[in-house]
Amino acid sequence: MNTESIHSGPVSGLDPDENEQQAFSDDRGTVVPLQRRRRVAAIIAGAAAAAAVAGAVVVGGTLEAPNPLPAASTDPTPSAAPSEEATGAPSPTPEPTADPTAEPTGVPTGPPADEGCRVEDVDRVMEQGSDFMSLTPLTTNPSDYVVVGCTDEWMALEMTDEANEASQLDGGNAWFYIARRVDGQWLLDTNSYGTILKWDTYVHPEGFTPQELMDQRFAAAGIPVELREELVGEGPEMSDLRNLHQLTDLGLVFETPGDWEVLPASQGVDLVNAEGTKVANVQHSNASGLGGACVQDAVAWEEIGAVPVSVTGTGGVEIAARFTLRIFDGNPRLATPALVAAHEPTSGESCMLYNVISEPATGLLALATSFTLSPHEAGNALEFASRAEAEAYADSEEFAVLAEIAESLVVTN
Repeated sequence: MNTESIHSGPVSGLDPDENEQQAFSDDRGTVVPLQRRRRVAAIIAGAAAAAAVAGAVVVGGTLEAPNPLPAASTDPTPSAAPSEEATGAPSPTPEPTADPTAEPTGVPTGPPADEGCRVEDVDRVMEQGSDFMSLTPLTTNPSDYVVVGCTDEWMALEMTDEANEASQLDGGNAWFYIARRVDGQWLLDTNSYGTILKWDTYVHPEGFTPQELMDQRFAAAGIPVELREELVGEGPEMSDLRNLHQLTDLGLVFETPGDWEVLPASQGVDLVNAEGTKVANVQHSNASGLGGACVQDAVAWEEIGAVPVSVTGTGGVEIAARFTLRIFDGNPRLATPALVAAHEPTSGESCMLYNVISEPATGLLALATSFTLSPHEAGNALEFASRAEAEAYADSEEFAVLAEIAESLVVTN
């Protein structure tokens, strides 16, 4: 029996030959004559549902034009007394057949229907015709997959990240693999229901929710939509999604949470959280260099809660940076979360701080509540009654999200 793991998943609806070339080798599996297979029964009640998944439960013929069993019988086993060949009894030394090119015969590897949901019991349908089905185990290493969800008739699996990395194939770990129990045997057919895309992680441009998109994929693959939560879970909320912003005028690309907004501002754009509160401003200019000075007294300042990040500049140059909370001594303590270059000092005395990266590959790039921070005027700065209060903000979810946005920044011009 040929054994080969699935390493990438074709999209349901693509040309079957193209799917097979993309995801699998063309090694032939074990041919199982219909006389040696157990009775295959349609496992979704109702004629309409059975028609929707007819391509997934094939007894004879092709997926495009399935041939039903004879009306007088639901069992492909002939009425004549079964011979040793028909019963599929194993033989340690099979006799050679008249056709030297014939495939070896065997039975599916799966368990009876009451055995449960196990990766090692899943066989992949390699090929089938009017009187045979060629199967091969899904994988020789069951630990490469995990069962995501299972019902009496359907099982959803996914490849582990470690196995996906070891496969070194393009496309990422982006697929759920779906097996269907046919007469007690778990079968995975990549030409119909066997692979569907995982949950979307970005906001859909037409406003569909991840749940609506997954329901569409289930329906297209012939999988009962009402089983979606049992098989692949509830899916992400809007706050779990990402929104990709491509701001041509600013020459920037970055990501925000799906329930945040990016709004035009007098300088650059403002970042507004799910509660409708402005939490930061993003600016970019191709100019370089900073000028200006202040005449007020210098005041001690320090950084709290710095997070190392990397900003992608023009030409793909990576700029080492950090997202941090800069805070002046005083009452109240004025502060701003800010993106600064990694080589900038972390404390000192000053009458004003520029909260900006100034590099040849970035120009002037700012992600902060205030482009400049002064201990002598509040402006757009945050105010804290104590250092402990500032530390609590640096540990907050909002600060962590801003650091993630900083990490996603790409300068495009």
